[in-house]
Amino acid sequence: MSASEPGRITSGRGVVVTRTGGGPGVVARLATAGSWFVVRPVIAIWSKTWRFPWPYFLVDLAAVLLPPVRGVERARVRLRNCEAEHTRIAGAGSDSAILYLHGGAWLVGGLRSHRRLVSRLARDTGVPVLAVNYRKLPHASVSDAFDDCLDGFRRLRTAGIAADRIAVVGDSAGGYFALRVALEGLHGGLGAPGALVCLSPIIDLEPSSKLASASVNDPLFPASALHAMWQMTLASERDRDALEKLLTPASATEAELRGLPPTLIQVGGGEILRPDSEDIAARLAAAGVRVTLEVYPGQLHVFQVGADVIPEARSAVASITEHIRTALRASRRVAA
Repeated sequence: MSASEPGRITSGRGVVVTRTGGGPGVVARLATAGSWFVVRPVIAIWSKTWRFPWPYFLVDLAAVLLPPVRGVERARVRLRNCEAEHTRIAGAGSDSAILYLHGGAWLVGGLRSHRRLVSRLARDTGVPVLAVNYRKLPHASVSDAFDDCLDGFRRLRTAGIAADRIAVVGDSAGGYFALRVALEGLHGGLGAPGALVCLSPIIDLEPSSKLASASVNDPLFPASALHAMWQMTLASERDRDALEKLLTPASATEAELRGLPPTLIQVGGGEILRPDSEDIAARLAAAGVRVTLEVYPGQLHVFQVGADVIPEARSAVASITEHIRTALRASRRVAA
C-alpha cells in the first residue's frame, strides 16, 4: 500500500486500519526541507564517526527553551537509576496514568525535548503523565535504559494504579521501549497496560530487514544511521542473553503478542522506519490485538512534537488523545 493510498490491511483474525489524510501542508513541507538540508547531513556525519565523544547532552539542554503548555503542573520524581517527571492538570485524578518514553536513538533527548508533547497529552487527556529520563548510550546500555522504563511502570503500579488504567506511549526508540514494557507487564506479573501508543517505533534493532523495503528518501535518517545505531547498541551490551532480549519485539510470537491492549501506531509515509510499523501492526492484528495503524504522507519522523505549528501533528495528537481516552474508559467499564 502506498503512502497516499487509504484503505485497510486484513491480517489473520484482526484488521489493521490504515488511515491517511491528504498531503503535508506548507509548514510540514518547510520542516521536511529543513531536516533534509540541515539535520540529515549531521546525522550522516555522526553515523560515520559515532565512536567520537559527541556532546549528546546538548540536544536536551537546548530544549530548555521549550516550556510545557499552559495549565499543567510538574514535579520531579526519582526512580532507582534515573529521574522522571510527573505532569498533570491541576486536580487531575490519580486512578489512571500515562507512562511516556521518549525517543532519540537511545542517545539524545529527555524531559525537556519532549515536554511540550508530554504536557499536551496530560492537558488534552486529563490523565497525569510520568515521563522517564532513562539512561542513555554510550554511558549505559539499551538494556539499562529499558530497566529504567520498566521502573517507571513499576512506580505507577506501586502508587496503586491498576495496570489496565495505564497507557504506555513512546516515540521512535521510546516506541520500542513502550512495546517491551507492555510485553513485560503482560508476561512478567505486573499486568498488561490498558492502552499502547507507538509513534514511528523502531521494532527490529537489526536494520537489514527493514532496509530491504524501506524508503531511501527519509528526510531525517540515512540508512547509515540505522547501521551505526545497531553497532553502538551491540557495543553497549554485556552478554548474549541481554542481546537476545533486545530482539524480543521483533521476534515475539503470536502467542506472546496475544493479550496486549488496544494499540495505536502512527508513522510518516516516507519514513525509513515505516516497515517496522507495518510489520508489528500486522502481527498484532494476527494475534487478535485491536490495532490501528495511521500513516501520514509526507510527515517527518515523530512529527507529533511539532503540534504547535504543524496542523497534521495536532490531528495526530488528537487521535492519540482519543485512543487513550477510549481504551482507559473501556478498562474502567470492565473493572466495574
